[in-house]
Amino acid sequence: MSWKAEAHKTYERRVIADALARLAKRCDLKSFPFSDEELQTLARRARESFGSDRKKERLERYREHLSTLHGKEPVDAISTVLQDIINEIGYEEK
Repeated sequence: MSWKAEAHKTYERRVIADALARLAKRCDLKSFPFSDEELQTLARRARESFGSDRKKERLERYREHLSTLHGKEPVDAISTVLQDIINEIGYEEK
């Protein structure tokens, strides 16, 4: 892997960690039924979907999957807050 690709992956990991930290400050994550891995995947896919229709469809499929496991209301609530955070981070990058 080239140094640029490695640097980009490292940067994206930091952005996801920042998004999850902001999410923890805004919401009581213990009140939601999601595992850390599910939150990490949701945040990563939300970040990836920023500007890509194909990735937005992938995010929606994952949200539907989580809805079957945990119910629609908690998934919608956490997704809305997470999407706002991802948009804030995107705005800060510009």
